[in-house]
Amino acid sequence: MQSAQPREKHLIIGVYANEPIALEAFRLLQQRGMSPENVAIVGHGYRDADAVGFADPVKVAKERAWKTAGFTGLVGLVFGFLFNWLTQIDIVPDNRVLSLMIAAILGGLSGVLGGVLVGGGTGLVFESGESIAYRNRIEKGKYLLLVEGNEALVRTAEQALRSLGTTEALDRYYFRDSQPAASS
Repeated sequence: MQSAQPREKHLIIGVYANEPIALEAFRLLQQRGMSPENVAIVGHGYRDADAVGFADPVKVAKERAWKTAGFTGLVGLVFGFLFNWLTQIDIVPDNRVLSLMIAAILGGLSGVLGGVLVGGGTGLVFESGESIAYRNRIEKGKYLLLVEGNEALVRTAEQALRSLGTTEALDRYYFRDSQPAASS
């Protein structure tokens, strides 16, 4: 039986300049009783950005570009055909069917081109969110410390990490899953 309450997740991400500082913060959280299941270090020699769900912005942009191109290509095909049919423009003199086919193909190609450009651009700008910022920090040699759990756990971790004073940035996130939690 499922509970009517959606699952809530809290997440805190701390950014550290190097590995020893990140390990010091990790040990502090362990001393405060936090399970390794709730804490992860992301960086060179530890988990990578893909393992913790930071989307690759280029991959997201490519996926969005091809999805958009497929749709706009079909729309362009239809409208290219309709435009030529309504205007009666002869692309190939004395061959109406070939003119309609060429117009449809050209409309489809222009739709695909527009879809790739617009879909790729929106995928890169809007879909990647804060993943780009965190990926860039990892690529520059920084380390991330992620703590995920209930609100009390994350609040305790946030206070502990702030008291350490070596955090370059500390960001807190709240998620609410659309799937309700299973109750036992």
